Amino acid sequence: MIAQALQAAEDGKMPTLLTIDPGLRACGVALFEDGELLRAGAVRGPREGRGAPVWAALSAGVEAWLGAQAPGVVVVEQMQVHVRGKADPDDLLELAAVGGAIIGRLAAVGWVVESARAATWNGQVPSEIRRTRTQAWVEARGWTERADMDTTTRFQQDVWSAIGIGIWRLTGSW
Repeated sequence: MIAQALQAAEDGKMPTLLTIDPGLRACGVALFEDGELLRAGAVRGPREGRGAPVWAALSAGVEAWLGAQAPGVVVVEQMQVHVRGKADPDDLLELAAVGGAIIGRLAAVGWVVESARAATWNGQVPSEIRRTRTQAWVEARGWTERADMDTTTRFQQDVWSAIGIGIWRLTGSW
């Protein structure tokens, strides 16, 4: 399966691309095929709790969301500590574990795994500007209905971020 993704890249085809913005209660996910957004949405996890049961539930949810999708490349946003940031270090550890659980689960079934730091894929552009740019990119291609935003405002941001990671991975810039 890994060989299929690598062969597609060598043949000049874009392998299937799954991009993920991990969260403690939901993950934003976006699926692309040949550079086209197929679908995006939020994979919800348990409403409470922390640790391995939550990580396992979220990774299982992502795998279920994929269904019978053939493996390709998965890019998961990598957590980073900001010296002046407001992020709780315990939350960052939880998010890193969610990302690791997803990568471990998908790598086991043939996905080629990658990660990208937020500063790399979005250049530290404020979230509202990123969201507006990402929405414009999706709308310009007529793919708005492919982004399932039937979730909370907070989780919608995760979906837009997952799509943004995909734009960055596909185009080399954002």
